Amino acid sequence: MTLIVASVHGKPPTTVTGADMLEIRADDVEHDEVSRIVPSLLEAATLPTIFTIRSAAEGGNFSGDDSHRIAMLHAALTSSKPPKYIDLEYELFVKQPWLVEELPLGDCGIILSWHDMVSRPSDLFQKAAAMQDIAGISVVKMAWRARSIRDNLDAFELLRARQQPMIALCMGPYGLMSRILTPKFGGFATFATVDGHEATADGQPTTTQLRSTYNFDRINKETKVYGIIGENVAHSAGLQFHNAAFAAAGTNAVYVPLPIPSGWEHLKASTLSLTHDEQLDFSGASITIPHKENMLKLVQEEQGVIEQESKKIGAVNTISTAPSHAATNTDAPAITTLLQAPKRVLILGGGGVARAAIAAAISLQAEVVIVTRNNEQAMELADEFKCKHGTDACKNIDTVINCTPVGMSGGEAAGEDPLANLVPTMQLSKEMTVFDTVYTPEETPLLKRAAKDGCTIITGSEMFRKQAVAQQLFWSTEYVA
Repeated sequence: MTLIVASVHGKPPTTVTGADMLEIRADDVEHDEVSRIVPSLLEAATLPTIFTIRSAAEGGNFSGDDSHRIAMLHAALTSSKPPKYIDLEYELFVKQPWLVEELPLGDCGIILSWHDMVSRPSDLFQKAAAMQDIAGISVVKMAWRARSIRDNLDAFELLRARQQPMIALCMGPYGLMSRILTPKFGGFATFATVDGHEATADGQPTTTQLRSTYNFDRINKETKVYGIIGENVAHSAGLQFHNAAFAAAGTNAVYVPLPIPSGWEHLKASTLSLTHDEQLDFSGASITIPHKENMLKLVQEEQGVIEQESKKIGAVNTISTAPSHAATNTDAPAITTLLQAPKRVLILGGGGVARAAIAAAISLQAEVVIVTRNNEQAMELADEFKCKHGTDACKNIDTVINCTPVGMSGGEAAGEDPLANLVPTMQLSKEMTVFDTVYTPEETPLLKRAAKDGCTIITGSEMFRKQAVAQQLFWSTEYVA
């Protein structure tokens, strides 16, 4: 069983939900306060503890000398409620290898830890071998800042090859997958933060997220991995929806964030690395901004199965990789079912969602006008789909569809109105329908304006649910090239 360790600075909270163990970080205890504060921290814990003094060099706040740190370890081990484990940094052990023999451990185990706050070191596997050769160590912990999601695969390889209990985690926004999938590869523990408390490392989920969103207790060696590929995916609604759907269907699968920076090379390298790792069981993904068009290209390169309509759209938002590559676009049919007999549709944006919206509107025999920040892009799309472009063509519009990220929470233009930005002269009226594909927040700046002007509104949440259901159906079908 993989443990969830809730990590907190200083005195632990009285209630910790969803954790098996508590890491008490004592980085900030002053030298003259050690004998008084260290025992009180341990006595306040309601769970078995790991006592940790994380140095500044390895991402913590401790800047004292070795004697200060050793005094804290002694105070913890001789307290009335000693920890289950102490964390001993590998660099301290290298300087004082006799320390393991001198500490009054009793029944307390040692977690020998190492952290790289910058990136994956070139000697990662050699360091792992050296740390596992040390006698008297209960658990080896290795953590480093991920440069891309591919670094997670090295963490999984370390766990697969371990010679003793091991923790292998990647930090930062690209490392979340390693924290969620630890039980799949037999890791001793993963670390999380407590809701409402400061994280002790970059990229930690909360204990509640691990248990409730990712169904952590259900993850095992056979669990299939799905995810959402995009540049900004940490707060996607798909994380809740798809994990709940898998649980409800009794499917042994988990859906995780897969952040990949923009650009063809990033997408290709990361996606194929996930696909080719046979132990990962990477089985499919949702695709979002900015990768929908490039993912179509990648699946074509891999000679995968692509529906003809998706080829016409020129973008996909869903892939399956098992048993072979396949791709589809569930955005277009979702948009089609939501539109209400449009006659003349204004599409804002020129990316993958815009392509799906254009195709959906055309399938309903509507005239389409495209407006984007990049007029050349709008011209190319208009030529490809045989429609109009530019603000001069924005007359007699009855339906507006926003396919840009403008108005999205957490985005660069969260509080802005895309219609006001792109077509500032357009007036809304109660005869018009306004559809925003952004679903966070549900009531975007554009939809607030449209509701005030009496328009019929369609939310991104409505579209999300329809296309997400179609994704589940797609993943449940085998496509063989």
